[in-house]
Amino acid sequence: MSKKFDVYAAQKELLIMKAQLQRMELAAEVQNLKEEFAWLGVFGRISGFFANRNMSALGPLGLLGGQFFQNNLKKHPLLGLAASTLLLRFRAPIAKAGLRAGLAALVLAGAVYWFKARGN
Repeated sequence: MSKKFDVYAAQKELLIMKAQLQRMELAAEVQNLKEEFAWLGVFGRISGFFANRNMSALGPLGLLGGQFFQNNLKKHPLLGLAASTLLLRFRAPIAKAGLRAGLAALVLAGAVYWFKARGN
């Protein structure tokens, strides 16, 4: 006797395969997103440099991506959700603007440090 074809079992298998395909696509997108935002770690290293050198005279440059933002995002999880949604939606223009702002902050910090060192 041959087995009777079960429509529901076939639909279930198709849905399982579709879910696996969507998981693989999502994993690929998450990996691409991680690669695009890998340069953000540079700001943490820069703020660590300023904190270790005790350059508090540089003002807000010492807080580049530092503890201030992390504490506020922990206090306000909905704000963090909105910010991450906006980052996903507008990641290319934000990345360009962030890179330009970071370079400008580095140039400004270097100029301030140079002028202070030159004056002594």
